Amino acid sequence: MAEVERSRFLTEYTRALREGAAALFVGAGVSRAAGYVDWKLLLKGIAEELQLSIDRETDLVALAQFHVNERGARDRLNQVLIDEFLEQVELTANHQLIATLPVRTIWTTNYDDLLEKALGAAAKRVDVKRRTEDFALTRKRTDVTVYKMHGDTALPAEAVITKEDYETYDAKREMFTIALKGDLAEKTFLFLGFSFTDPNVMYLLGRVRRLLETNSRQHFCVLKRPGLVERAELAYDQTRFPHWLKDLHRYNIQPVLIDEYSEVTDILAELNRRSHLRDVFISGSAEDFSPLGQERFQSLCRLLGAELIRNGFNVISGFGRGVGDLVIVGAMEALPRNDDERLQLWPFPQQVPSDTERSTLWRQYRERIVSNAGVCLVVAGNKIVNGETVLANGVFEEVEIVRTQGKVVVPIGASGHVARELWARCQANPTEFVGNVDVAQQLAVLGDENAEVAALVQAVVEILKQLDR
Repeated sequence: MAEVERSRFLTEYTRALREGAAALFVGAGVSRAAGYVDWKLLLKGIAEELQLSIDRETDLVALAQFHVNERGARDRLNQVLIDEFLEQVELTANHQLIATLPVRTIWTTNYDDLLEKALGAAAKRVDVKRRTEDFALTRKRTDVTVYKMHGDTALPAEAVITKEDYETYDAKREMFTIALKGDLAEKTFLFLGFSFTDPNVMYLLGRVRRLLETNSRQHFCVLKRPGLVERAELAYDQTRFPHWLKDLHRYNIQPVLIDEYSEVTDILAELNRRSHLRDVFISGSAEDFSPLGQERFQSLCRLLGAELIRNGFNVISGFGRGVGDLVIVGAMEALPRNDDERLQLWPFPQQVPSDTERSTLWRQYRERIVSNAGVCLVVAGNKIVNGETVLANGVFEEVEIVRTQGKVVVPIGASGHVARELWARCQANPTEFVGNVDVAQQLAVLGDENAEVAALVQAVVEILKQLDR
């Protein structure tokens, strides 16, 4: 069967994500998982009004056109869009994972606003293009541009849904066509949420085919294999499916096959993990500098920030007391200019509203910080309570969040305290902390309180490079 190996896809698409050359194309399946209707349910009432069976219709775009032809207007279609897609539904894990991918361009045929909500919840600045007029306006310092090529429920009369809408698309929505052609030539797309029985997909692929040049980039599409069935018409789908997959290659689209839709979440989580492996969150605090002593400890933090930047890694800091300032100084010394992508700063809010629990607010804040990282480096982790040095519970919480999200934890045990405790656990079961990489030698160095500061930092860099291979 003409499919691409998942490992190859993950490697190549991760490379595109890191290079800023990746784009997503999101279809109806992503929204359907959140609770919105699919095209058949959307147009079921329309079909009944025409005395047709929605189960026997294969071209639902034509069905929408039949309705407009019969009625002489599209007001009923507009109302259906309003009624169905303005319902409040919860964001899915897939929406949240999409929002944390380092992708700057998202195209969608969906009418709902779930992508925009997910991106907003991930603290990203979003520029949404819903109609041609939006291309004349640009939001400053945008993180992601979302192109809603078939419109939006907020503008139901302009939504692309009938056959005539598709036929006149290039004339009425020319700016979308121009922008899509440019992105298809410059970026590697991942098509997500489509199926080979999707009523939209053939119209979409036809447009893609017209826009593609012979030397266009390779793209990927995640598709579910037809399951084993007994009904004759579904068994026919199984026979037809391999031929349809081969035809995708005409569009330079490589299919990535799954057996269950839950695998989409696994794929997105793995893309997040891989694409963020160069984004390193420094978790730690120190009021007690033992066992290294203040001078060595501060040298460690400063050199750590500098060497991470020099070796191509990005630093994320929450300004942990006694740690964050020195890491930031080192990173700034290594940066040729101020760069908020290479050095992300997340100072914790100290003034908490009276109606908000500090612990709840800080937990949510930590989750947002960690979502941008692939690796957590743990340094020290202590604070003074009633004159005594205690382990910092906030550092434990950050590590727990990181591990829950399936990300890597590298404790610098020689810095003591929480880091020492975690290092001992890592030594006993390294796969739980760093995965299936052989870094035993480097971990041994990280636990040596007598090691030179430069050796400790070099061990960290070597582990990160191993993880990033």
